Amino acid sequence: MSEIILETKNLTKSYGNVKALDNFNVKFEKDKIYGLLGRNGAGKTTLLNITTSRIFTDSGMVTAFGENAVENGQVLPKICYMPEKDMFMHKMKVREIIKHAGGFYADFDMQYAENLCEKFVLDKNKKYNALSRGYESILRIVIGLASRAPLTIFDEPVLGLDAAVRDIFYTELIEDFTNNPRTFIISTHLIEESADIFEEAIIIKNGQLIEQTACETLKENAHYVSGKAEAVDAAAAGLNVIHTESVASVKICAIYGKVSPEKLRELKAAGLDISPVPVQKLFIYLTEN
Repeated sequence: MSEIILETKNLTKSYGNVKALDNFNVKFEKDKIYGLLGRNGAGKTTLLNITTSRIFTDSGMVTAFGENAVENGQVLPKICYMPEKDMFMHKMKVREIIKHAGGFYADFDMQYAENLCEKFVLDKNKKYNALSRGYESILRIVIGLASRAPLTIFDEPVLGLDAAVRDIFYTELIEDFTNNPRTFIISTHLIEESADIFEEAIIIKNGQLIEQTACETLKENAHYVSGKAEAVDAAAAGLNVIHTESVASVKICAIYGKVSPEKLRELKAAGLDISPVPVQKLFIYLTEN
């Protein structure tokens, strides 16, 4: 049985009349890479901030490593959270920030941090407030990976990074995860390019968990069915249709859910085209209002 290292139970958090989280329940297992997905305002950052005691829930609880996580001095050093927004003192130099982080996390690998700085061409003598947006992200990546914390969380880790540098990050993440297994939670809007590194996707909509499943299952269960409108309507009857559109005389339905190979062959025999739904599109359809 897999070990649960982080669990939320009935988390509810409101800002005025807006419910950021609504009786939210989720479990994260040891040594997995999770993609935390949701539109702006879905509740992702609120969840991460509550998990790391940056803010507090109105009701419900968070347990981490078998203990109540709220302001727990035994638990919090096991969690490295690199948020999207500034968290470092602006006048500190990069090397000072990395040294400070090295003193907080028990398993911090300073040599690995040095190697990452070289790989990402991060100038350790620069002050934080002199870094570009991209290099701010790189500094958070360096600390997050080098922390070797049992639970490492990145909120939008690749903001401001070009495609080549993002690719270095994904490669480093997989390599270091392979050599030093631990749990990663990665919140990102760049779903299509990062989906391949996730073992499970957690999708949040309006403060509620709407899907938690293996990414491979997510992709296997999503199909476009296209053809003449009458044939598509007949084929889609009884299936979970999450999106429809028409182009000229062709109707396209996106269906989500397990469909047997026999059913897919039947649809193809009826002259319909069956094709996979890109992960980014699937996310959009599942989170539409």
